[in-house]
Amino acid sequence: MFHSRFGHFDNTHPSGSSFVITDHDTPMPWVNVICNGRFGTVISQNGGGFSWYDDAQHNVLTRWEMDLVRDCYGKFLYLADRDAPLDAPDVWSLAPAPCRRPFDEYSCTHALGSTTFRTLRSGIRSTWTLSVDPKDPVEVWCVELTNTTRKPRSLRIASYFEWTCGVAPDVKREFHRLFFDVAFDESANRRAIVATKNMWDIRPKTEREHWNVAWPYVAAHSVAGVQFDRPLAIADKATFLGKYGTTASPKAMLARDIAALRQAGFGRFGDASASLGGDFTIAPGATVRLHFVLTIADDTRTCLSQIDKYSDESVAWDTANRAGEFWNKLLSATSIRSGRTDFDLLNNHWLPYQALSGRMWGRTGYYQQSGARGFRDQLQDSQVWLPLDPAGTLRQIMLHAERQFVDGSVYHWWHALADFGNHTACSDDYLWLPFLVGNYIRETGDYSILKKTAPFVDSKKKAPILEHCKLAIQRAFKRTSKRGIPFIGSCDWNDGLSAMGIDEKGESVWVGMFLCDVLSNFATILDRAGDKKTAARYRSKQAAYIKAINKHAWDGKWYKYGTKDSGEWIGSSRSPEGKIHLNAQTWSILTGIAPEDRAAAAWDSVKKHLLSPYGPLLLSPAYTIPDPTIGYITRYSPGSRENGGVYMHAATWALATACKRRDIESVARIWKSISPPTRGQEADSYFAEPYVTPGNVDGPLSDKPGRAGWTWYTGSAAWLNRVSLEWILGIRPTWTGKGEAGLLIDPVVPAEFGEVEATRTWRGRKIRIRFDSRSFIASQPAQVTIAGSGSPIPGGILTESLLKNLSPGDVLDVQITWGAPRAADSGPSEAKPARSTAAVARQAR
Repeated sequence: MFHSRFGHFDNTHPSGSSFVITDHDTPMPWVNVICNGRFGTVISQNGGGFSWYDDAQHNVLTRWEMDLVRDCYGKFLYLADRDAPLDAPDVWSLAPAPCRRPFDEYSCTHALGSTTFRTLRSGIRSTWTLSVDPKDPVEVWCVELTNTTRKPRSLRIASYFEWTCGVAPDVKREFHRLFFDVAFDESANRRAIVATKNMWDIRPKTEREHWNVAWPYVAAHSVAGVQFDRPLAIADKATFLGKYGTTASPKAMLARDIAALRQAGFGRFGDASASLGGDFTIAPGATVRLHFVLTIADDTRTCLSQIDKYSDESVAWDTANRAGEFWNKLLSATSIRSGRTDFDLLNNHWLPYQALSGRMWGRTGYYQQSGARGFRDQLQDSQVWLPLDPAGTLRQIMLHAERQFVDGSVYHWWHALADFGNHTACSDDYLWLPFLVGNYIRETGDYSILKKTAPFVDSKKKAPILEHCKLAIQRAFKRTSKRGIPFIGSCDWNDGLSAMGIDEKGESVWVGMFLCDVLSNFATILDRAGDKKTAARYRSKQAAYIKAINKHAWDGKWYKYGTKDSGEWIGSSRSPEGKIHLNAQTWSILTGIAPEDRAAAAWDSVKKHLLSPYGPLLLSPAYTIPDPTIGYITRYSPGSRENGGVYMHAATWALATACKRRDIESVARIWKSISPPTRGQEADSYFAEPYVTPGNVDGPLSDKPGRAGWTWYTGSAAWLNRVSLEWILGIRPTWTGKGEAGLLIDPVVPAEFGEVEATRTWRGRKIRIRFDSRSFIASQPAQVTIAGSGSPIPGGILTESLLKNLSPGDVLDVQITWGAPRAADSGPSEAKPARSTAAVARQAR
């Protein structure tokens, strides 16, 4: 499945849920981010990576250096052949790093919740599985060693990593090492290294001084499963590596006599590290099993109780199974089977796994060790919960509402543990709160969320979520220019446009379009909630924004993006660079702001200027000369990230737009151009992991067009999953004419998808949709019928009244064909008011 010279998807059940790397010399590190919501680890195919708890920047357990060229820092397992000659020592690592010795056999399998290395060297076959328990803050390494030779083998095994126990990156090591206290616990049959630190490099608001609070946790590392002939336990980097030693050839693995290493380097005066293992013998053909544990707790007693729990082999060795079962059960609420295997495996497994494990829970990756929560970022990511378990979206909404100020502004991002955030003049952040609340209500019908309360950053007085949303919308109203276009402030969704509106004069056409979608959705909600006065006001405001955008922002063939403080337009045909921006075109269509003639022209311009073989470009042409009046986007190398590259987050909106236009050729073209499994078959030019989405792909002015990067930590995973389900498969919640919600079934699926079967949970009921994509006709609407019923469902919308007699355990079978000419469609909010948007736009012209 999707082979390249570096690996392939595993075709076992569940199909495509693991990727097997067979050549570790990948163009960039290919990693797995495994997180249970609090404890997490990231591991590359080389064995590089780190572990953390709650915050991947401020509460990191193990030391790591962001060096994607060498990928040489991580948590390692070593083996040494004790019978090797003194002048030809044989020491290797169970993953390629750090020893870099050649293997006779090698594979690394990244799966949901675990990573497994399988190697053969010097007659020793090894299997090393790393996993994180779904509930406990515990990382388990299960190791199996088999002697494939005909003689006994005397071996030494040892783990090794450096403690961080606090803030990363730990670059001031000679300072930080002075605060560690590392002890060895061998009571109650334990072999555990216990680490604490007397200083935490953040200052809680309750403290007046910096560097005057202890790290409030206890970490431990243990080994169990083997009775070593001569055990070793080392807690000091210099003792393990040796003076001027290297991780590739550590002194402790070369020493003939390790009696002095039975318990070495403990206390408060070493460079805190952890190494456990010892010497043992394997008979010919025999297998030895052992396991290592890494854990953290609030106190020593709890920490050691977790060590004791996982010293039980049955508990430890079942961790990877429990993790796999957890993820498979969580993601089973939706399932897809079609003729495009990449579409299926991404949406069944990898996209929601990436969005949850990497982006929402871990909030980290190899390209960005963040740990922070972005107000707009994780709110958008939480959309992944809607078809799986909407309660997850609700939790995220309540969490973010507490990071709003009473004036409606919000933290751009914040760190919960360090308790600080970045309060900016960004113009779109706060609008994502009503956007998500609207999506949540449309999905669930749960209007009670509007009455739930949350405090503000600057006031402990709690206010209903409805009030939080109104404050956000009102702030957008206040931050609007005299001619009716919202100010861009310090940036909009495109953070790199960081200087256009610092004087609160520059405008963002895209924010105006986004605001119109929010107003359309929320007006419908307020009608149902009984606040018809505010609903009418929002519709009036929406019409005014539409009129202003169409009056001032149309450039003849596409929509301009915005203005600088000086009044100069960007994203205009008259701009020297950055003449056309993707988001202004896609959102004009998705929201229905553009009249049909302009929508057609804008989409044609996207196809002409922005669609590339490696995805839709965010803008074109790229900026080649830094412009301090636009922002740092112009300082990126041309074709990088937002500067004329494919920014995958926005590319998913282009894919939705192609579906909205019912442009089946562009749907197929865009999907193929951004699908990681498809692009990853040409791995030497694609570079990134083929099983998760990248944040960006280099554009045509780059020296490596099509090169992907910034994987895992990107909002594109949740959005591509949503667009796949709601726009390509066309299964999306929508408002009916009565202000009620229903589930619209309206696929726009290329013929190569063949026969499609998709199951989606909506309001606690499973609905199974079947159709043959080869019969799709763009000019005709989908004819939706319930199996066994001859008459089509009006409008192709499944309402709750149709589902009310369906028991939670039952499945409603729906068949789709294509029939009579279709009517106009609505935008992302699918609100009836949005249907009149085009008419308002025509009137404005």
